[in-house]
Amino acid sequence: MNKHVILMLLLAFCLMSSAYSQKWKLTRYELHFGIGTTNVYSDIGGSIDKNNWWGIKDIRIKETRPSFYGGTRFKLKNNQSIKLNLILGFGTGSDVGSKNAIRNHSYTTTIFEPSVQYEYYFIAEDRRNRPSNLYNRSGMLNNFTNKGLYVFAGLGGVLFYPKYIQGTPIGTDIEIEAAKQQYPNEITSGYSHFSVVIPVGVGFKYSVDKYWSIGIEFGRRFSFSDFLDGFNAPAYSQSNDTYYFGVIHAIYKLKTDRKGVPAFLRRLGFKQL
Repeated sequence: MNKHVILMLLLAFCLMSSAYSQKWKLTRYELHFGIGTTNVYSDIGGSIDKNNWWGIKDIRIKETRPSFYGGTRFKLKNNQSIKLNLILGFGTGSDVGSKNAIRNHSYTTTIFEPSVQYEYYFIAEDRRNRPSNLYNRSGMLNNFTNKGLYVFAGLGGVLFYPKYIQGTPIGTDIEIEAAKQQYPNEITSGYSHFSVVIPVGVGFKYSVDKYWSIGIEFGRRFSFSDFLDGFNAPAYSQSNDTYYFGVIHAIYKLKTDRKGVPAFLRRLGFKQL
C-alpha cells in the first residue's frame, strides 16, 4: 500500500479518536431521579452477635423502608464526576430479635440528606476501547462502552426526625433488673436534629441510549450524631449512628451546545458556564 495512503489513514484515525475521546463533554450534565431503600444502624436493634460485618448483618428486610432520590451530576473528566444528592428516607428499628431484646425499645425516623459526592470510575461509559475492539459489528469505529462502574465518597448533612418508643422490658424479674443496670443514663431529649454525614459506596450505570441510562448505587453514611433513632445510652453506645441507602435511578443526559452549555440554559440566556 502506498505510504501516503497509510499516512492519510493514520491521520484520519487520530482525528476520529480525538473526536470520540471528547464525546463525553457533549453530555457532561446529568439529571437523576429514583427510588430505593433505607436501613438505619443505631443503638436500638442490632445483630445478636458482635460480629456484624461492618453493620451489614444489622440490615433486616422487615426493617427496610423506602427512600426517594433526586440529583445532578457534572463530569469533571471522562472518569471523574461530582454529584449533588437530595434524598428523603424513612427508617425503623426494634430491639426484638436483637442482642438488646430484653430492653424492648423501638423507633421510626424520617431522614433528609443533601450531600455532594466525588466519583471515580474504574469503567467509564465513554472510555477508549482496545485496538482489537475498535470496530463494531457494522464495521464502524466503536469508541463507546455502555457500562460504568465507580466508587464514591463525599460530605453532606442530614436532618432527622425520630419517634422513640420506650417499650416495657421483657423477661424474668432478674433479667429485667439486669437490663436496667446495663443501660443507665439513657438520653431521649435535648439533642440536635441535624448532623454532618460522610457518604461512601459503589455504583453501576448502564446506558440505554444516547441520553438515557439506569443506575444502581449502594452506600453507607457515617453520621456525627448518635440520635438518629431518638435514643442514646452513653454507658452502652460506643459509636455514632449510621445508615445505608440503596438506590435505583434513571439518568438523563442534558443536551449541550459546542460550548458545553445545556440547551435549556441557553434558552434562558446563559452564554457560558
